[in-house]
Amino acid sequence: MKNNQLLVCLDAAGALLLSGCSAYNRAESSFTEPVVKEVKAGQTKQQVLQIAGTPASEVRLKNARGTCFNYLLKNRDGTAQNYFVSFNDRGQVLNKGFQSCEAYDTNPQR
Repeated sequence: MKNNQLLVCLDAAGALLLSGCSAYNRAESSFTEPVVKEVKAGQTKQQVLQIAGTPASEVRLKNARGTCFNYLLKNRDGTAQNYFVSFNDRGQVLNKGFQSCEAYDTNPQR
């Protein structure tokens, strides 16, 4: 009996963990904005501006080299979602994701 309860709990925990991963993938796939779909690593600032338009702000990064564009994306429910595109010191896309430039700069991954 206790083994069955343990298995049920482990199954539930595993499903919960996997749902978090799929939620992130669904978040990216639910946005049709060009900044999410078309901006790729290595592109220049000019290319990003042509694809995604003017960002909400541009930030000089402190912990990572280069600069960063902040974009505000609209969720289906009308709320705003932060999205950043970071550039290396040569002005090429280094990273992008669903957070602000300021949050990315506290723990840059590349």
